[in-house]
Amino acid sequence: MMQDDAVLDRIGALADDLKLANLRPQISACRSLLHNGDSLDVAVFGRFKSGKSSLLNHIAGRDVLPIGVVPLTAVITRLRYGKMVRAEVRFLDGRAREIPIGEVDLYVSERENPDNKRRVAAVDIELPSLERFDPLRFVDTPGLGSAFAHNTAAALQWLPNVGAALVAVSADAPLSERDLALLADLRRHTPSIILLLTKADLLNSAQRVEVRSFVNEQFHRQDGHPPAVYFYSVMPALTELSVKFEQEILLPMRRDRGETSKHILRHKVNSLVSQALDYARVALAAATQVESARVELRNRLAAERQQFELLRAELGGLARQWIANSLDGYLVALGSTEQELEARTAAKLRAQFPNWRVRLPEFLRLWREWLQEYLLRELADVSRKETVLFCAPLQMTQDHLVRALQAFHDRLVGHVQAALGLGLPPYKVTLAMRTPGAPPIEIGFAFDATFEIVAPVLPLALIRPLIERSLCRKTRYEVEKNISRLASAWRDSVAAEVEALIQQAEEYVGNELTTLEHSLIQAPSSAPRLIDAITYLDSCRVSFDNDSNGTDS
Repeated sequence: MMQDDAVLDRIGALADDLKLANLRPQISACRSLLHNGDSLDVAVFGRFKSGKSSLLNHIAGRDVLPIGVVPLTAVITRLRYGKMVRAEVRFLDGRAREIPIGEVDLYVSERENPDNKRRVAAVDIELPSLERFDPLRFVDTPGLGSAFAHNTAAALQWLPNVGAALVAVSADAPLSERDLALLADLRRHTPSIILLLTKADLLNSAQRVEVRSFVNEQFHRQDGHPPAVYFYSVMPALTELSVKFEQEILLPMRRDRGETSKHILRHKVNSLVSQALDYARVALAAATQVESARVELRNRLAAERQQFELLRAELGGLARQWIANSLDGYLVALGSTEQELEARTAAKLRAQFPNWRVRLPEFLRLWREWLQEYLLRELADVSRKETVLFCAPLQMTQDHLVRALQAFHDRLVGHVQAALGLGLPPYKVTLAMRTPGAPPIEIGFAFDATFEIVAPVLPLALIRPLIERSLCRKTRYEVEKNISRLASAWRDSVAAEVEALIQQAEEYVGNELTTLEHSLIQAPSSAPRLIDAITYLDSCRVSFDNDSNGTDS
């Protein structure tokens, strides 16, 4: 059996030699897993509202992760066994601080830590109730577009660290295109993937059979390699589902964690070997070709770089246009929602008036407090229900970028084939898109100065009908104004994520071109060194295949 640390050393040296920056996070993740001792990370992925946090709270036996109408911020949260309840925040600058367990929400929720303003890298939680799973460590990832940390680049750097992966998908809406793309990404980094169909209590037994059949059919249609599929519910009436999952997946994973970790590590290293081989073969082909062929490929790469600069400028202009038009589009689409909310709020307000038997200043205070609380709840619901609408410009940007990057990659493959006579394996380009959390809702009021002046001196009974009619009008105005503010806040959040997507695409193109350009400067004298590396990596792959076949048998 090949020694994994020796293989990683050789791949690391090749990455330094050929400037393969995109392999660095994977190499680092493999080294961490190699020296991880007895523990095994079980990462939970899923879209916002997929039931991730409820699942982990249920496994932990207590509510430690916040659940609500806004997504978690992009902060990794890790739960494991400890003799005492304990929580520690790790910051991006390297500092660490122990906090009361009740303050976890201050660091991981979008409401308390918007846009990760506190600069949190991760939160570690220890709980005595997790003793039966020790030394497994459960990792709660942020709710996805396909984002695993607040910063998209950090997301791509964290993904290689996944050990075993639990992908939570709501049973009433199984397997979107994003779910399938996430599973495809995860397969590059781990062979241990379990699909959890959460909220199974929303389905009856016949519907669960139908959903399982649909899910398996989707996988077979995609690639014929479905992961293990389990239903899960936190409801007491369906305890048998959680017990089955624990007994068939989590406890065997704990028992066999050593072998599972080795299998995951070998999968990661084997993936690294395949990628390193592709790059080494390109470099060798470039080193042994005549200068004219290298010049031809160099010119084509320069043209690709220039063409992408033009595409980036064009796409940036389109994205800015989509964002600029989005607010008007949001408000038009929300027109009926606004009207319904105005009518509903006014009706609820009229029902409240008889309960407020106070003087005018107190009456106005009660109105403000009631409206604040009511609109916060209602607008949060609008945010949740209209996320697809608000994120439409972001989705359009991602679709355009993925098509552009896939075409770019396919052209690179063609250029390498034409100039060096070397075929590269197909590769499906993906971009990590973070669905923004619902922006914080802040209710503002515009008051009539006359009310403020006369409130202390006029008996309310004399002008109560007038005040009530006026407040109903103001309430409708406040609904209209705060719907507009909500739409504006969403526009700003989406604009920031659009910029992050474009930057991610730029980094992808830059890394690919830089890697190929560096391959072209390999002198013929480097050929023996590259041949030696390719021979070694080929022998690694053969050894891994033999080990795998021996294990399977």
